Amino acid sequence: MAIIVRDNEVFESAWKRFMREIISNGVIEEVKDRSYYKKPSVEKSALRREFKKRKTRHHRAMRKVRSKYGKGFSM
Repeated sequence: MAIIVRDNEVFESAWKRFMREIISNGVIEEVKDRSYYKKPSVEKSALRREFKKRKTRHHRAMRKVRSKYGKGFSM
């Protein structure tokens, strides 16, 4: 990742662009995740929880769609 400093650009504006790039690429989150060791079982359980949340949200949304368009509707 590289930020090219433009001619006559103030350091603060270049720093802001750099930080925006870092945040948008997810580097900060990656550093936080790797800052301490997580047991594989803990990671797996977190992934399961996340999957279950997504699945529940999807099913709730589909119930709303089906109630609006009828039971024969599917995606």
